[in-house]
Amino acid sequence: MDQGAAANELSRQHRHERLIESIAPLTNTSDLKDDPFRTVHQLDYATSGVLLMGKHRRAAGAACISFQERRAKKTYVAVVTSANSNSNEELPLGKDFIESIPTLPESSLKPWAAGSLEKQYRKKRRRDTDGKDTFNGYMPEHAIFAKWRGFMIKKKKMEGVGVSKSDGQLDASNKKGRQQNQDDIMSQLIQSTTQHLTAQEVDELLSIGPSWKKVKAHCEHSAKGNICSWPSNIEQMAKEYNQSTAAASAETTADEQTIHHPHHKANANTNEDKTKQPETLASSLPPLFRIQNEGSDSFYICASIGEVGDGRFDVLVDPSVALPSTQSKIPSVLPEMKPSLTRCTVVWRGYAHDTTSSTAKEEPQVPVAKVVLSPWTGRRHQLRVHLSRVAGCPILGDVAYTMGTEDRGVVGSRMCLHAKELVIPLIGGQVHTFTANDPFVIDGSSIQIDNFC
Repeated sequence: MDQGAAANELSRQHRHERLIESIAPLTNTSDLKDDPFRTVHQLDYATSGVLLMGKHRRAAGAACISFQERRAKKTYVAVVTSANSNSNEELPLGKDFIESIPTLPESSLKPWAAGSLEKQYRKKRRRDTDGKDTFNGYMPEHAIFAKWRGFMIKKKKMEGVGVSKSDGQLDASNKKGRQQNQDDIMSQLIQSTTQHLTAQEVDELLSIGPSWKKVKAHCEHSAKGNICSWPSNIEQMAKEYNQSTAAASAETTADEQTIHHPHHKANANTNEDKTKQPETLASSLPPLFRIQNEGSDSFYICASIGEVGDGRFDVLVDPSVALPSTQSKIPSVLPEMKPSLTRCTVVWRGYAHDTTSSTAKEEPQVPVAKVVLSPWTGRRHQLRVHLSRVAGCPILGDVAYTMGTEDRGVVGSRMCLHAKELVIPLIGGQVHTFTANDPFVIDGSSIQIDNFC
């Protein structure tokens, strides 16, 4: 290495060290000043448009409540193309396509009005989260471990001051009824689960700290049999505790209803007919439909959406309504599917050109349509996946939900989805409207795409 190269390498290392020194203090977040600007919602990374920020805590709180209660109304604009990238003649979302969609009465949207179906879904989700029955007194694994850890620490302290107390007995002298029953169950489980551990192994588990995540990571790499199997013991402990508590809770609830509401059981069947589950209401609508007396170019997309997790970026549409071959790697057990509804209005059909090409050769025209989108629900990637996997018209430049590769980036380096308007009540209930300039400008028979770069 010559002297010039060596000097450049030293300079690079010096800059690297200075950068590390500059950002190292940022790891201690308690030393950072509070940022007065607070985000209250988010957009997909590739989506442009309106992004609301709260200038102080009160403003951010009011905006967050409006989003949570579904009182904020969003309007997007997008440019979509045909799912068949080889077709350069047929325009997407043509009039024939829309006229072929079934028409429903306006009353069909009543369950979705004012977020009523969303409220039912959230209520059900609180009762039945990811397929796991929850109830008053339900405890996940990390909470069971915290109970065990607190009990063992208290036991060791009492042993240190010479106070004798039988193993597995929680102090329930001041507790009555259901709480005492839960503590009795917990005491028995702690006793049976801990009896095979040595004092040294208990100390080792306690020394890791209160984080159940760190405890599991430590046990996974341990060579000791009892330590390695500890997470599965806690899992079994949680299962037995919740089963016992659920049974006791069901008996208590049934007794209370019999005493205070003797006719409740007789009315239950009648109420079931009046209160359908959100999935039933959502599935009663076809995946594509129009509403009477609305514009001839407007239609709705109704399809439940689920997030697979495990680091997977894309989301799933209910396989029963998704177009064939539009989504792959469907898991054998579907994730929680959330009811979702989108209104779509076609405002223009034509062609797009590659505005980034520097060659004199004329680029092929790509058939596109400009649409206005109004999401009635706020699911992750809802607009993108509804258009691509249900309507069959992916958003131009959407790499994640476009099966072919020929038309990706045909108009530049962006995904053609833009949050154009946000109408939201803020402090005092006053409704505010925020808009962002439309980047998709129609110019006769073609459209100009602003890439914002």
